[in-house]
Amino acid sequence: ENKSSTITGRQAMMEGPADDAPGSGAPAAPHTTSAEDQANVARLKARLEETAEKAAAATAEAAASTSATTTTTATETDDNARATRNRTEDDANAEWRQIPSVEIAPGAHKYVQITAMTPADPPQTRTFVISKRGAQYHANVAEPFVYRLENAGYTDIRVKGGGRINYMPDVRVISIFGYSYGFGLADHKLSKEIMQKDGRYLGYAIEWSNEGY
Repeated sequence: ENKSSTITGRQAMMEGPADDAPGSGAPAAPHTTSAEDQANVARLKARLEETAEKAAAATAEAAASTSATTTTTATETDDNARATRNRTEDDANAEWRQIPSVEIAPGAHKYVQITAMTPADPPQTRTFVISKRGAQYHANVAEPFVYRLENAGYTDIRVKGGGRINYMPDVRVISIFGYSYGFGLADHKLSKEIMQKDGRYLGYAIEWSNEGY
């Protein structure tokens, strides 16, 4: 449910520590974009689109090659089964699994919502909610995390949008609001749902609104 009309939600946005609030540990973040920011966003989007196209082409080629494979012997079947078991055991501790779906910094900071395909077999889509202390622009939040996902083997990475998250652990309140000039408006309701599935935020009042910046 959208809590933008509730008093509590507005208080969470207005009363929580801002980027430049005393004790927040973050410098003031300008409420604007810039030509440099827009160029960085465009460059990141173009790179991710190119990478996704190459990955899709490689997947299609691999599927075509598999369909052209002839019959498999019993020995080959056993070998494949053992290889699958080994991959499953290795996969349980794989680096890509160690990346949490939510990484947010205490205080009010810019955040982005990112989707990516896991390197599992079969691959699955994961959605990440990331905020970063002191980030001047949303691209400063997105780009380092995108590289982290790429290094862990994720593919088809997309920055779906952004906004701000005011994370107040002392009072167990999280407020999600605003938008990104470069990446657009994130699905704040989905961000809330992802947080609710994370045991670290059990018992938190999590509210969202499309208002504000």
